[in-house]
Amino acid sequence: MDKLLEKLLGWSEVWALLIPLTIFFLRRKHISNLLKPVVIYLWIALALNSIADFSWQFQRTLNLPQWARNNLPVYVVHSIARLLLFSWFFNRLKQPFLVNIKKLAPVLFLIFVVIYFSFIKSFKSLYGEFNSPLHATEAALLLFYCLQYYWFLLKQEETHFSRTRSVDWIVAGLTIYVAVNFFIFLFYDALMKTSERSWNFAYHIWDVHNISYIVLCCFIAKAFYDSDTS
Repeated sequence: MDKLLEKLLGWSEVWALLIPLTIFFLRRKHISNLLKPVVIYLWIALALNSIADFSWQFQRTLNLPQWARNNLPVYVVHSIARLLLFSWFFNRLKQPFLVNIKKLAPVLFLIFVVIYFSFIKSFKSLYGEFNSPLHATEAALLLFYCLQYYWFLLKQEETHFSRTRSVDWIVAGLTIYVAVNFFIFLFYDALMKTSERSWNFAYHIWDVHNISYIVLCCFIAKAFYDSDTS
C-alpha cells in the first residue's frame, strides 16, 4: 500500500493534470475565453511534467544518458511558464487595481531570470541544484497576484456575481498552492545540501508539494465545470 501511494504521488504531477483537462474536453464549449491562459498552462505543464517525471522514474531502468536523467532544468522552464501564463490570466481580468504593477511583474521576473543566469549562476547550475531563488520568486509573485485579487474584491461594494465563480476557484487553488510551497521552494536547495537527514526530509516534503498540486488541479477542474460563456 505504501509503495502504491508513493507511486501515485510520484506521478501526481502528470495524472493530476488529466482531471481539469478531462473536464475541459467535456465542457469546452461552455468555458469562458477568460480562462484561456489556464488551459494553455495545463497543456504545457502536462508536457513538461511528463518529461520531468519520466526522466526521474526511469533514469536507471532505461539507462538514460546523464543529461536526460536530470529533471531540474524542466522544473525551471515550468516555473517560468507558470508565472507568465498566470500573470497573463490575472491581467485579463481587467481589474482596475494595481494595473501597472501587475503588468510590470512578469517583465521584471524575466529580467531577474536573465540577470540571475548571466551574473549569479551559470546555466550549468541548472543540472546541479534545485533553483530555490527562482522558484521562490515565482511563488511570491503569484501569491501577490492572488492577494491583490482578494484585496480588490474586499474593496468592492457591489455583489460578487456568480459569473466570476470559475475565476474564484482558480485563484483559491493557486493561493493554496503557492502559499504551501513558498517556503518549500525557498529552503529546498539548502535542505538537499545540509546533511543526509535534511536530504531525506527534503525528499519526503516534496510529497506536500505534490498533494498541493493535486488540490490546484482539482480547483481548476471545478472552475471549468462552473464556467459559462454566457
